[in-house]
Amino acid sequence: MPVTGPIALIVLRSGLRGDFQTALRVVFGAAIAETMYCALATFGYVQIIQAFPFLTKYIRYISAVFLLVLGIVFLFQKVSINEDNLSAPNRKAAGFVSGFLIALFNPTLFLTWGSASSTVFSWMSHVTIFDMILFPLSAGVGIVVWFFILLEIFKKFRERIGETIGRYAIRGAAVVMLASGIFLLSQAGK
Repeated sequence: MPVTGPIALIVLRSGLRGDFQTALRVVFGAAIAETMYCALATFGYVQIIQAFPFLTKYIRYISAVFLLVLGIVFLFQKVSINEDNLSAPNRKAAGFVSGFLIALFNPTLFLTWGSASSTVFSWMSHVTIFDMILFPLSAGVGIVVWFFILLEIFKKFRERIGETIGRYAIRGAAVVMLASGIFLLSQAGK
């Protein structure tokens, strides 16, 4: 559930303005870039664990701490969806290309997907090539589905949704991340 970052802000702002087609093009472009990042992180994690299996326990600790830090950042993050923050792409192709390039050049995505794939796969006793392909593809589809649902909600309730709802969504995601980080940290040594 990507609730913050430049892509989310473009999509939220476009949705609030009623420009759903641009928002969806941005989402599709970003989802492709994020799927690539997720695939790189997944394959990288598997290679590291095959070479150094004893690192699994430490990766669990690092992933749990990363979730805690990310939760704290989200908890105190300020979000503004006004006209000055981001320029919306105008042409049809520009929305897709903008979404792809913004996500591709966002270095935090590699860390985020590295943490996500490490967290998921460190709890599995055996990772197959099917798992390594399915996880990134599922992540990409999940991004598109999440934003599609969000935009459908905006179509119905756009007049009543504003930055306050965005702040609540980010705070909610922060609480989920903090709870997940605490749980994973308590289970990491097992």
